[in-house]
Amino acid sequence: MGMRFVVMAMLLPVLMRAGSECRSSCRLNNISITVESEECGSCITIDTAACAGLCITQERVYRSPLLQYYQNTCNFREWTYETYEFKGCPVGVDSVFTYPVALTCECSKCNTDITDCGVISQQTTSCNAL
Repeated sequence: MGMRFVVMAMLLPVLMRAGSECRSSCRLNNISITVESEECGSCITIDTAACAGLCITQERVYRSPLLQYYQNTCNFREWTYETYEFKGCPVGVDSVFTYPVALTCECSKCNTDITDCGVISQQTTSCNAL
């Protein structure tokens, strides 16, 4: 009986950590985005990195009207920008498309001033579907 208790006591932290990793899986994900330029008459698919996954959130039993409530979402912590230049564009048309590429991710309050805090679609679109 004593040995079983020791084994269970040793496994409990491992099991708790494994469960929290499943619930908190905010991480880099490879995604594809489809971009169309009507002016240049072309459509491309770009492979890039974004942040996606679940973040641990605890909802209060009592919501105070004095305290602001928010949920953490999976956001870019660090990012860079890359550009793609459409070929064959008429003179005077902006042929450059700039997009963010996630480098690291974190669970934090979503800044709606600079971020679309909605869900990233898991369906891939193509130029033909647009």
